[in-house]
Amino acid sequence: MSTVSNGKYVKTAAEQNRLDRVITRYRKLIEEADSPHEWAFAWRTEINRGGFRTVDFLMQTIVDAGKCIGCASCVTICPVDVFDYEDEQPIDTRTGACVQCVLCADVCPVLRPADNDLPDQLGFRQPKKDEGYGSYSYGHYVRATEPGILSRAQDGGMVSALLIHGMETGTLGGAVLGDVVPGNRQIGQPRLATDRDSVLACAGSRYTYSPNLIALQQAVRENVSPLAVVGVPCQVDGTRLQQHSSIRLELANWYRKNISLVIGLYCSEAFTHESINQLATMIDVDPLSIENINIKGKVIVRLDSSETHSVSLAKYREFARPACLYCLDYGAENADIAAGGIGLDGWTYTLIRTERGHRAFQAALADGWLETRPLDDEPRGEMLMNKLSAQKKINRPLPAQMPTLAERQALNYLDPKTFYTKGPGAPSEES
Repeated sequence: MSTVSNGKYVKTAAEQNRLDRVITRYRKLIEEADSPHEWAFAWRTEINRGGFRTVDFLMQTIVDAGKCIGCASCVTICPVDVFDYEDEQPIDTRTGACVQCVLCADVCPVLRPADNDLPDQLGFRQPKKDEGYGSYSYGHYVRATEPGILSRAQDGGMVSALLIHGMETGTLGGAVLGDVVPGNRQIGQPRLATDRDSVLACAGSRYTYSPNLIALQQAVRENVSPLAVVGVPCQVDGTRLQQHSSIRLELANWYRKNISLVIGLYCSEAFTHESINQLATMIDVDPLSIENINIKGKVIVRLDSSETHSVSLAKYREFARPACLYCLDYGAENADIAAGGIGLDGWTYTLIRTERGHRAFQAALADGWLETRPLDDEPRGEMLMNKLSAQKKINRPLPAQMPTLAERQALNYLDPKTFYTKGPGAPSEES
């Protein structure tokens, strides 16, 4: 019989044996399976055997190995609230509550790629093209037409305008976003926004990591829907795995039914909280005086005095989150709409990927909330999309096949952007 010792759950011998069997099967599948889509077989088959304590599997293979990207999907899919979330990773605070549903493993983007039928479930819009950064139907540079939104935006305000339009026309009940902690404008935190003011409070970009998906818990408790989710690619993928898990339990069904729009934000990598202090040291200012950070080939820092400074992006990238190695997606390829501030200054480079994205975008455009310009107006945007998307994928195996954090620390090489191009993972000259 299982017990609790010093606040920690102690597995029975049978539970430990079952865990060992699943981990052994999973590692064997990674090495030998014909397709990585078979990897999920390792834990899904356990449901037919009566289940197993999936929380232990997830913690041992991903979290304790330092491979967790912090998307929080496991936290927000758990039907019995096993996890807390601290220091950008799940903590199995209430391990004994596990009901062996295997959902936490099934929604982890690091453990496996999405199932083969995900593109059909997402409904990519025709005509469909893929130029290296995911399927999309069409794209524009986009800008909000309302001055009050533009003045709060980072690059064009398209996302804020789209969300506010949805809420004020009744097609959205709320949105999961990233806000900032009180007293520090560069440290992110999740927020459920349900009106214009709360959306605008979240406007602009932060380059530290915000676990936006944690706000899904509040959305479920308060039954806020239809719901938009805005996040970086790892959060987009986590959301999609929650919506379309083959494990059809109540919480996954709620996400599938009530999340009506997923907006992805382009992301090469996020930065540690420590990076803000380091950045302030580079330019010799108080960290709390940093009003805004923007990355345009270099790091542009605006202070609360309106003074601006520039810092080398190569130097700042030393403080990228090591966890970002385990993400292969720059362009939020599984979003309904993908967006970011590249190419034309003051405009949002926007890709419409799915039918849902198309309907939301065209409604806001028809009502005069948005204005567009052709992507050809600034070809540098497409060049950057190609370049940055390729950098996230070149030479990289799938995340489950990558080294652990401890192995990377032993190599003294944590840079997620260059590990597979210039670092230990780069092909040797002989190859």
